[in-house]
Amino acid sequence: MNDYTTDEELSNKIREWWGKNGIAVMLSVTLAIGSFGGFTYWSSMKNQKAENLSINYSQLLMAFNESRIDDAESLANAIIEFDNNSNYAILSKLLLAKIKFEGGDTSSAKNLLNQVIVEGGEIELNIIARERLARILLQENNAEDARLVLLNSNPKPSDSSLELLGDIYQEQGDITAASKAYQEALTNYKNTSQDTRYLLLKINMLENIKVKDVK
Repeated sequence: MNDYTTDEELSNKIREWWGKNGIAVMLSVTLAIGSFGGFTYWSSMKNQKAENLSINYSQLLMAFNESRIDDAESLANAIIEFDNNSNYAILSKLLLAKIKFEGGDTSSAKNLLNQVIVEGGEIELNIIARERLARILLQENNAEDARLVLLNSNPKPSDSSLELLGDIYQEQGDITAASKAYQEALTNYKNTSQDTRYLLLKINMLENIKVKDVK
């Protein structure tokens, strides 16, 4: 399950985006309605709320990176309770799901990931939740549910989703579908800095299986 342990990298990437865009949006709203006296107080409170969430989420990441798991869980739950509809709450659920999974509580991990999927929010966060849930289901030998989790997504499957879909099809014995998914992922990866060596090994393995089947 090494693919499941990239949370810090993903969280930093999404948090950086939110820091650049989410707060900027808040400030833009403030500037736009600041001249309306009745909204000034509301704007100030919204900005303070966003700032508090940002600080708490930074503390959450610090606690997790320092392996203070109990503190990380408490902070994640506090952020979720404070504003369940914010992107910080969604990110906290993703990180909390990781903590639960690594602690052996796969049921809670799946429940949290399902919450992220159902609640919607940013497309990228939704895709991350679907991929992680599908990986857990695949590990539990529930390949069909894993496939449905990925394919029932509104946005087009990401490159990593395509590779995971290939893994699922391979587990189901559909070599043709697995090969197609792997090839699509490989084509898309060529436009990125993604390391494709492991994916190429998977593709070569399937080619060898095809040759043996022909013989």
